[in-house]
Amino acid sequence: MSELESGLLEWASKRDAWQQDLLRQLATGVVLGQQSLRAYADAAERAEMQKISHFYAVPGTDKLQEFEPLTAAHLNTTEDGADPVRLAKIIHVHGANGLADGAALEPHQTGLTIIAGKNGSGKSGYTRILKQVAACRASEAVLPNAFRSTQVPRAVVEYTIGNASIQSLTWQAADAQPEGPLQRVRIFDTAAANVHLAGATEIAYVPATLQILAEYTRALNEIHGLISADLQSLKLQSRNWPELEIGSGADLFAHLGQEAALQTLKGVKPLSAEEQEELDELPTKVRNLSSSDPATLSAQARQRATQLTVLARNLELISAKVSSDAVAASENLIDNLQACKAKADDARSLVKAEGKLTGTGGEAWQALWQAAEVFYKAEHSHDQTNALEDSDVCPLCQQDVDEESKARFTQFAQFMSGEAQLAWGKAKELRENDVNRLKELPWDAVRAPEVTELISIYDENTAVELAASLHKANAICDRLISSKREAESSGESSLEAAFTKGIERIRDAADLETKNADDLAKTDTSAEAVARLQGRQAELKLRKGLADHLEGIAAQHDRFARATCLEASLKACNTTSASRKNSDLSASYVGKVCEGFTAESKKLGLDRVPVELVFDKSSKGTSYIRVALTDAAKAPVPSVLSEGEQRVTAIAGFFADLTESGDFSTLIFDDPVSSLDQVFRVKVARRLLEEAEKRQVLVFTHDFSFVQYLYEEKQLRDKDARTRGEGPAKDIHYLHIERSAEGAGALTSAVEWRHVSVKVRIGRLKDRLQAAGALYRKNAISEYESLAREIVGAMRDTWEFFVEQELLNGVVTRHERRVQTQRLQKLIDLSPEDIATVDLGMSIESRFMTGHSAPVSDGSAAMTPNDLEEEIKRLEEFKSVVNARRM
Repeated sequence: MSELESGLLEWASKRDAWQQDLLRQLATGVVLGQQSLRAYADAAERAEMQKISHFYAVPGTDKLQEFEPLTAAHLNTTEDGADPVRLAKIIHVHGANGLADGAALEPHQTGLTIIAGKNGSGKSGYTRILKQVAACRASEAVLPNAFRSTQVPRAVVEYTIGNASIQSLTWQAADAQPEGPLQRVRIFDTAAANVHLAGATEIAYVPATLQILAEYTRALNEIHGLISADLQSLKLQSRNWPELEIGSGADLFAHLGQEAALQTLKGVKPLSAEEQEELDELPTKVRNLSSSDPATLSAQARQRATQLTVLARNLELISAKVSSDAVAASENLIDNLQACKAKADDARSLVKAEGKLTGTGGEAWQALWQAAEVFYKAEHSHDQTNALEDSDVCPLCQQDVDEESKARFTQFAQFMSGEAQLAWGKAKELRENDVNRLKELPWDAVRAPEVTELISIYDENTAVELAASLHKANAICDRLISSKREAESSGESSLEAAFTKGIERIRDAADLETKNADDLAKTDTSAEAVARLQGRQAELKLRKGLADHLEGIAAQHDRFARATCLEASLKACNTTSASRKNSDLSASYVGKVCEGFTAESKKLGLDRVPVELVFDKSSKGTSYIRVALTDAAKAPVPSVLSEGEQRVTAIAGFFADLTESGDFSTLIFDDPVSSLDQVFRVKVARRLLEEAEKRQVLVFTHDFSFVQYLYEEKQLRDKDARTRGEGPAKDIHYLHIERSAEGAGALTSAVEWRHVSVKVRIGRLKDRLQAAGALYRKNAISEYESLAREIVGAMRDTWEFFVEQELLNGVVTRHERRVQTQRLQKLIDLSPEDIATVDLGMSIESRFMTGHSAPVSDGSAAMTPNDLEEEIKRLEEFKSVVNARRM
């Protein structure tokens, strides 16, 4: 077992049971849906609720989910030698960039394949298609053909895994990038090079052990979201009893959800008959004792203090619901409901098509299904499976369910339990709770005329300002209830400030009235007796109110207790621990990646450039690395290195990404040597050939000198292998593409001249001449002339290549850096007649080739098929003469 695996297992063993099970599921490659995540969220909540005992009504315990911890047997790492993914064929169906419909490439399955062509020949078009299905640092959209096709870009990529049969993947623009084996294929291009140098990037290959932590943090975030929604739902179900939340009752309500409040609630009992009689008689006793002025004034002051305190509490409830944050939260619930409904409607369309009744899948139908489901489960709770879709009898019509109906039941059940439907159900629940809270606000208690008169006694301006604030608040609530949104803010922040100011003044007035009542009670025995009676009256009223509303208050207590548990379970979803562990476990691996960059830099000739790969950070279970200048880590790399140094640095980073991946799937390079000088080009060519010994490598390029370097380095590798008694390196395979009348990306052998013999070239000229002759005989003059000029141009190229390779025996060759002096011995037979023959052939071809057209008036606009045949024959015969005399 590796250090990574043992470190992960030790850390996992200290997690909660549900977290260990989550790690196990992720380690075994299980894709978690919403139902699985919901089960983990429930487990996290239940784990916290089991830690407390002060619920009034102990939560019911469903059948507890059995969790299995993560063990070494669950860990799968990528082994060296795992079957690689190789590209077999790339087929452009239609619509992508300027590629011709049906254009295709078939790279060789081993070694290095060069796909060469001039600018505009379609190389980047193929690369962009591959970037949609393979892995690349920089994404890039495939655009439709701006001049031709209006069809959506589409392509097919065929591939193999090891020695298995060919598989295919169909890609279409606007589709999400497919997950699958092709993601193991990696692409390097200019955009990816820029990303390597721009800043911190994720490590491309991450060992499976570290991937588990990254997936774990993502799952925790989703579970966190589910628990947050539950917590929000709880808070929206909250209720208030303003008339009980004053005096000694305030302490109880302030501690709901805690042990002290539970004990108080358990001690609540209805008033006895004697106590109820006492409460009924207390108002009369208070009146009788209030005959003296001090007693009367004390009673009135205490009554007004109570009224003002209740009023302040009611205003606080309204103010809280129309605050900026609360309004934003309500509007978010509206938006979320609409979004979830749209997704549910899309899912419903499938069920609607299966239904035989209008409205199938709609809200009324859903209520019908849910009612049937509740009935069936209640009556079959003892069954091993009590799912409605498994029933043999319809719970509504009581008739037997045939196979067709059962299949429809199954589809309905899948629809109701689908992610879109579940999300919509949750969104409706939250929205309904919010609307209920808005409707339950105590408007009548704060807008009565006597309330305004009461406030005016203390501050007339406050009464006027609060009336205006309540009017605005009511308008906001009406708007939210009707699901309307304001384009701009309704001034919630200023409204909140106005409420705060008014409530503060009302509480000051209540405190003043209480003080007055206490002062009066001290100066008069009757007033003191009244105060005692009013205290007793308040006590009995509170006890009666608590008893009357005990069920609701106890439910509120349990909601608060559960909310505390949910807040604790949210902390269990914190990803800090996983990120920290990822950093610890990644340190060694990241070090190896950075060492790999150093080794690659030396291979590519960067050893004198002060650049290195360093660890940058770890976030949410993912490690990030970046390229930095040695001893100047904060300096931006692109502003210091030359363009060539930047490109080679990016290539070194690309190869370092593959450190210890154990995966030898295909690598694709698009124009890898842009901006590189000769020295760097040779180094890159050498590195690509080295990699091609291990895996399939594709190189797209328009740089024919780089192609030459690849072939030269291949020859040197072969010679070096022979010195060690080894066989030659894997062959280089060459594909040439060009732009045709149908579009770019068309494979052609006609213009592939750099690495084929003169004999092969002459054979290709003859093949093209046959096609030209057919056009000539059909009188397709325009098409014939175009092809004839191409043949003449190719013939001139063949004359030049013949001179280089055979007449001059390869002594000096274009793009070759060496002069082959040992080949000079065969050049002594050259005669003036030889020179004249070459000059004649070159002159004729120069006259008729594209770019050297003569005026139409001289009759040489295009050579006839017979003329072309004679010119090819002249070249072929001269070649035979030269070769015959040198044997």
